Amino acid sequence: MWNLTLVLCLIWAASLLYGEMFAFWLPSMWTCSWPHHHSRFSTSISSAMHGVDQPGDYVKVAVLTDPQLMDKTSLRLAPKSLLLEIAQFYTDIFMRRAFLSSVLPFKPDVVLFLGDYFDGGPVLSDEEWDESRRRFRHIFDLNMLQRTTNIQVYYLAGNHDIGYAAVHSHMPQVCSYVIHHCK
Repeated sequence: MWNLTLVLCLIWAASLLYGEMFAFWLPSMWTCSWPHHHSRFSTSISSAMHGVDQPGDYVKVAVLTDPQLMDKTSLRLAPKSLLLEIAQFYTDIFMRRAFLSSVLPFKPDVVLFLGDYFDGGPVLSDEEWDESRRRFRHIFDLNMLQRTTNIQVYYLAGNHDIGYAAVHSHMPQVCSYVIHHCK
């Protein structure tokens, strides 16, 4: 009986370690390569100038979509409830680890965020929206990226951020989104 308990505990510990740490580190040990798509224009210029393609003659674009940061609309919990704070903490950590260890090590030239950053953007108050925006910038380390690297970051709003254009095109949330993200 003790042997079975010990084996199950070891399996549990190994699963926990894999899910919390190794799942992010192991893929980088066997790094994937970026697909290298040369444009006809850059390839023809490079070939004309040098006779061959240059090794760095491409742009690496990391595309991230639908992070949908958890908020009060995600689980229908009170805005500052302990359960919501715990759920936000763990989902934020997971997304941050995934981004920092799965995207940044490949040194993209451009990071493109394609909408739905927040789960309930159109229904959040201005304060909740700003808090979600700060969480988003922290999770994806955007302040550091823009300060210390040459990585360009672009954003495209989604329906979970500002709602549907036909319904919400002139709401304050749309103006707030444009002010904060489209500088």
